[in-house]
This record gives sequence, C-alpha cells and structure tokens, in this order.
Amino acid sequence: MEYEPLLRDMGIILVDINRIDRGKTVSVSIIIKAAEQEVSVDHCAQVYRLVYPRMELQLGERDLQLEVSTPGLQRTLKDVYEFSLFRGKRVRLYDTSKEAWVSGIIETSDEHSVTLSHAYIEDTTEMQETQVVEFAVIQKAKLDYRWEDNSHGN
Repeated sequence: MEYEPLLRDMGIILVDINRIDRGKTVSVSIIIKAAEQEVSVDHCAQVYRLVYPRMELQLGERDLQLEVSTPGLQRTLKDVYEFSLFRGKRVRLYDTSKEAWVSGIIETSDEHSVTLSHAYIEDTTEMQETQVVEFAVIQKAKLDYRWEDNSHGN
C-alpha cells in the first residue's frame, strides 16, 4: 500500500483500508493506530490531510468520501496480521477446541498462534498466566476493552 510508508513516518500504523465504488462516488474508510500512544482525533486529522489530496488526484472526476478513524474499543480482528498490531491489548476470542470464549492480553503472535497472558476462560474459574491459542481454532476475535482490567467480566 502506497500510504503505509508515509503514515509510518508520522508514527501511525495502517490497520485497515476499505474502498467502495458507487457510481461517481468512491467511499474510503481508513482505520489507523498510533505506534507509541493511543490514537487521537489529531492523528485522524493529520492522516486525512495527508491522504485526501493524493486520493482525489487519483480519482480524477469522481467524488471522494474519506473517513479516518480508530480501530474502536471492540474491533473484530480480521486476520493474523492484526494480532501483531494489537500486542499488549486485551482480546476476547472464541476457541472452538474449548467451545468457550477466552479473554487475555496479547503477548506475542506468529503465523500459527497467539500467546495470551492473564488468560481467562469464560464460564469457568480457570485463569492461566499464559495460554497459546492456535489460529486454526479461533472462530472469532475482538478487542476487549475493560475499564478495570482485572475484572475479567465478573
């Protein structure tokens, strides 16, 4: 993606970009994450000001609708790559091998699995310091923001 190096120089990580063509209108949604801090409205505005003129030139006569936003508190993780982006964040995933939701903090991930710390298996009292979950058994995964991180939903 041509925008990734430009954003990286600004300390911003491109999480996702979606484009929908509707006649003469092109709608683009860009999801960003700040590399070293929480993403702010200022980050979104900076990305908008950087990307909009470039996209507008590429589209010529077509109208551009551009939206730049954060991943959100409960973003659904779409692929293996996103687990590496959200290292240090709490995630809630459905583990088909356990037939249960597992909540934990993303410590590491590779192409095969994710390692969670402070892992909690919902509907049980089971808490593990670390748990490795193979991507093959993950049916769904979302960021899991908690006001008080030690509550584990209880």
